[in-house]
Amino acid sequence: MINFSTRSIQVTLTRFLVAAPLLLLVACGGETPTTQTPSPAATTATSPAAVSGKFALILPGLPTDKSWNQMAQEAALALKAKGVDVAISEAVSVANVEKVLRQYAEAGYTTIVAHSFNYGDAVFKVAKEFPKVNFAYAGGLGKVTENVADFDQEFYEGAYLIGKVGAQLSKTGKLGALYGFDIPVCKAMGAAALAGAKEVRPDATLVSTAVGNWSDVAKAKEAALSQADTGVDFWVGCGDGPTLGQIEAAKTNGGFSSGYVGDMSSLGPEVVAVNLIWDMQPLFTRMLEDTQNGTFANQYYQMGVKEGVIKVEVPPAFQEKLGPEKLKLLEDTKAKIVAGTLTVPYNPK
Repeated sequence: MINFSTRSIQVTLTRFLVAAPLLLLVACGGETPTTQTPSPAATTATSPAAVSGKFALILPGLPTDKSWNQMAQEAALALKAKGVDVAISEAVSVANVEKVLRQYAEAGYTTIVAHSFNYGDAVFKVAKEFPKVNFAYAGGLGKVTENVADFDQEFYEGAYLIGKVGAQLSKTGKLGALYGFDIPVCKAMGAAALAGAKEVRPDATLVSTAVGNWSDVAKAKEAALSQADTGVDFWVGCGDGPTLGQIEAAKTNGGFSSGYVGDMSSLGPEVVAVNLIWDMQPLFTRMLEDTQNGTFANQYYQMGVKEGVIKVEVPPAFQEKLGPEKLKLLEDTKAKIVAGTLTVPYNPK
């Protein structure tokens, strides 16, 4: 693909065998918690980092979603392969996350990442009880304390590149955006996608819909089909459910979709034209480094294309469809972002 880019503490958590179809997996919600001690064999090949420590990751869903949960687990497993003491809890509901956070802190983990916007309240509550433990959550709001970091999702930078792809594949010039919720991260993605599209096709437009749920694929598909009735034939998704729904709509009605946070090409090889990839290993490495160096306080991590955290990949079939000239346009745009000569517009409103 072309890139535009625990001694393990055995935390006593009840294991549940969860058998759920892929389409029901969630980006920011979950079921009963399970804890695993991951195998180094599942690691991804990433750049070396001289970091150490005790790192815990709490996921809202199962790491088989090709997206939000899977990409975070892969990053944590890569750290484990380098000698970091890693523990992972899967499918932790908002109702249970406070208990899991507390158990990890009591077990001596020094960097605990709660990988959901919806975990924020619990993180701030538990962090007050453990001032010497560092916590982080996926807020994207910049709300931080001495021992709570926020990490943004600079997805809008990738969405800008995706918008360029959409403008080149769309027959109508009408793009659609589906959000789990009407929150800044999602709205900034839609705005950036439109800005990128307009660079290629000035008459491009975008209509957005907040589904009101991170995991309701059927509702998202219905929303995407409603957009299709207005001429939309390329979609950008913010959230697992919304993206899975728009992929299904594209299959049904024709058109194309982006993948969200991971490679979703296999879910619709004929419609998933481009994938937004979130490589979190540099992010998690930075958190461990800051914990080691005593520089974790009040950190708001904002890492995007320049840092190699946000990438955009075009599957081989669509590389052929776009052709060398259009692919070069994407590569050149990425190079400008990395060099700092192009600043992607951020509009979260």
